Amino acid sequence: MNESIGLLFGKLSNIFGIIVLLLITIEWIILWVSNKMESHKEGWVNLFSYALESIPYLFLGRIVIFGSMLFIYQYRIFTLGFEWYVWILAYFLYDFMFYVVHFFGHQMRFFWCIHGVHHTAKEMKLTVAVRGSFLGFLHSPHTVIWLPILGFDPYIIFIVEAIARLYGLYEHASEKLIGKQKWMEFFFITPSAHRVHHARNHIYLDRNYGETFSIWDRFFGTFQTELNEIKPDYGIMDDKIDSKSLWQVQLLLWKDLWIDIKKAPKIIHKIKYIIMPPGWNHIDGGKFASSYRAEARVKYHIESKINLKKAA
Repeated sequence: MNESIGLLFGKLSNIFGIIVLLLITIEWIILWVSNKMESHKEGWVNLFSYALESIPYLFLGRIVIFGSMLFIYQYRIFTLGFEWYVWILAYFLYDFMFYVVHFFGHQMRFFWCIHGVHHTAKEMKLTVAVRGSFLGFLHSPHTVIWLPILGFDPYIIFIVEAIARLYGLYEHASEKLIGKQKWMEFFFITPSAHRVHHARNHIYLDRNYGETFSIWDRFFGTFQTELNEIKPDYGIMDDKIDSKSLWQVQLLLWKDLWIDIKKAPKIIHKIKYIIMPPGWNHIDGGKFASSYRAEARVKYHIESKINLKKAA
């Protein structure tokens, strides 16, 4: 039984990879033929980053990550089986864990050095979905690795994750092909909502962490719809990184962290540079995304009131 499931596991992995590459290729061709792609080079960096991120999973995927899930499953609190409602519950809990892990990817600088690679792209297209860090295996697996303790069979989690990642691919579609879908945003993260997440406009910083559902962002107060007046400007606030340079994309965030750690006068400061949000410093405490966002919201509301008065 386990051997047959293992074979299915391998086949689904291959099918998932083929579907991802096929969809990426189709969008690339459409954008290229319609002359709507801003940079082919950035697209290649996205794909090379995917290759670098995938290498550790070739050695760690089934042995360490999936093996750990099977081990944890032996000590499960419940045994949930394979009924249809278990699959639905597994998908919701997977998406919640994605929200949590994604949140820490923005709020702890160590994890930001990994996840931030994904945010360095300055043009939104499907290849951005696979733009990952070569150290991604230290961050992303936490989305799934602990779920078996609740009683979800690891094979269910694997299939659920594959479906969710396909949806995650869709939400990276270019705005030149898919516009706003406001009616979907009440429950789902749409491509428009995810464009907000990738924007470095101050009012959009650290919003919309969900992968499939927007309900977690709405519950925790991190949801932000795309504003008609503010077009998303993609990338990260650090302009030193060339989004078309593979080595800068993969290593510059780590280099900056190392420089800050070396400059820190005390051990506690060195630790804080690792665990505090991006923007923290030992001199005056720094300035976080939440402060930039609050200032931008005040400015936006003031400008909106002024424009309403002018229109009246």
